[in-house]
Amino acid sequence: MRFTSRREVADLLAVEAFEAKASRKRDLDAWCVVFAEGQAELSGGTVDPRALAERLSVEAEGRVQRWLARRAGTICGAAELRPQQHDPAAGFLRLFVTPSARRRGIGSRLLARVAADAGVERIQATVLAGPPGEPFVDGWRVVLRLELHEQRLDQDTLWRCHELAMAAHSDRRLVFWEGAAPAHWVASFGRVMGHVLDAPGAELQMASRAWDTAAVRAWEAGMDGGHLLVGAVVHSPSGDVVGATVTTVQGGEARVAEQHDTAVLPEHRGGGLARWMKARQALRLHELFPTVESVTVTVNRQNASMLAVNQAVGFRLLRERLLVEASTHRLRACF
Repeated sequence: MRFTSRREVADLLAVEAFEAKASRKRDLDAWCVVFAEGQAELSGGTVDPRALAERLSVEAEGRVQRWLARRAGTICGAAELRPQQHDPAAGFLRLFVTPSARRRGIGSRLLARVAADAGVERIQATVLAGPPGEPFVDGWRVVLRLELHEQRLDQDTLWRCHELAMAAHSDRRLVFWEGAAPAHWVASFGRVMGHVLDAPGAELQMASRAWDTAAVRAWEAGMDGGHLLVGAVVHSPSGDVVGATVTTVQGGEARVAEQHDTAVLPEHRGGGLARWMKARQALRLHELFPTVESVTVTVNRQNASMLAVNQAVGFRLLRERLLVEASTHRLRACF
């Protein structure tokens, strides 16, 4: 039996820029499968590769850069670099290699090409703590330590959420909507979303922005497909939204939903509104999407108040992730 040498493996590998709109359908579909499977492994959620391919095929021209790796003609690696809105000098990298092709230097070759082509000063990425993610970014600076939490929508969790949802909150009521916020709540919902940046470390992950009606509508349109479900607390005397939590479900048969932002206006904090919202949101999600078995969310390890809220409504630690950063100059020098 003859074994393939490392040199021969390298000769079989090709790394190239990937233009989704100009690519062959076969390549677009294969790239999206690699990317979707890698993102699901990293985030605990689900990504529909067919929906991703449809979105990329009509994507407007922008500053997003993408690459692929082929081994013996088969796409086995995918990378995407997006400029960070809160920091134009930084780009956020998502880089994935199929499990069967790992530990062959493919990820390193792909990263070398990204570093060579990148038009930013620094590259940030999220990786799983421990192998294989953490060793791959050895030497990168750790910006944040994050926890990926999972809420299993089993009977015990649903009963716990039912008890929490029954709590009385004077002068406040819970409301829900799917998709776009109702016109009479969009302004106050935007004010609440502006306070997502109050969370520890949030300014390292997102840009400060004015959440006027146009910004809310743009945010809604920019959510990654599927169903957008919002649970909100309304202050009855004023009729304004004073707290909100956001969840997305990718398709009607999805088994995993993703929770995004949860925020409460500063003057309404300390009374258990976040716990109340999240508990009722889980029940509402179960009612609307009975195939969903679990919900995932990422929380900064320093966000003690949200960690406590998550624990109260049945979230448990699934895995740890790191937000890491390296200068593009340093990465180029390494290869």
